[in-house]
Amino acid sequence: MITYLRTALLILPLLFGGNLLHALPVRTEDDLLRQFMWQKFIQLPKEERPRIGLALSAGGVRGFAHVGILEVLDNAGLPIDAVAGTSMGAVVGSLYAAGLPTDKLWDISSHITIGNISPDFNLMGLFRILFSKKLPSSSNLVNFFHQQLGDIQFEDMKIPFSCAAMDIKTGERVVFNSGPLAIAVRASMNLPGVFEPVQYRHRALVDGAVVDYLPVESVRSMGADYIIASVTPPDFFSHTPQTVAAYLLRVGDVRGAAMIEFAAQKANFVLTNRVLDIGTLELDKLHKAGEVGVLEAHKNLKNLQEDILLFAWPYEKK
Repeated sequence: MITYLRTALLILPLLFGGNLLHALPVRTEDDLLRQFMWQKFIQLPKEERPRIGLALSAGGVRGFAHVGILEVLDNAGLPIDAVAGTSMGAVVGSLYAAGLPTDKLWDISSHITIGNISPDFNLMGLFRILFSKKLPSSSNLVNFFHQQLGDIQFEDMKIPFSCAAMDIKTGERVVFNSGPLAIAVRASMNLPGVFEPVQYRHRALVDGAVVDYLPVESVRSMGADYIIASVTPPDFFSHTPQTVAAYLLRVGDVRGAAMIEFAAQKANFVLTNRVLDIGTLELDKLHKAGEVGVLEAHKNLKNLQEDILLFAWPYEKK
């Protein structure tokens, strides 16, 4: 995506010659004032502005829309002080908070396969599942994270990060904000009914979407003053589930839709990525989901900037 933008900036002068300025849209006084105030805001020291938090929802492959959101916010210079994510939001949020640039996240989307997540989606693995009646394991996700980030700990993150899972034995929400990152993210996106529970610290952990689909409260507890929620609501109309796993995922999505509505009310600004007709595990469509996030963030960027500036005004007056 970034490469495309750079190419466009090189080509435009050739197309329009000396008339490039006339070809660009005319900015209003409001646009110029907002941009001036925005540049002033993003240059403020952290202690002189509100702490900005980002809550990234669950949503399977739909959740890759968060990458598009992050790219636009990054390009706008928005400082992000805390990130909380659930399921795919935990995957995207953790990689970003660890310091991976958004163009690297786009590149990763071209290489993620079910094999990066589970060792059981091969011939021998399927035989084990059939004869032992066990669900597939998501253990390969830990190896994938080690390849991307090394054996990183929460304490090593560039931006403070947390993610949530659920203990299937007790129904408790388990929030991770310290210790090894990879196992926590694996637990947070460990889809119930699709993968076997993650055994960790005497707990049996499954996807955090069951208890914390949109982790607004988590990022608030990390000290965020202003929270942006990036949401990928479920699509109930494009297709009917045909398998047991698909029905389980649909039940989770129905519960998730209710949690989104409740949690979003506690955010300061909500970006709603309507990623339709993409199944939870259609990994070949990650890039398509990301593009939806780009469009959503661009569409709402001016309103978001104005809202943050108004919110920040009392801080700047102190």
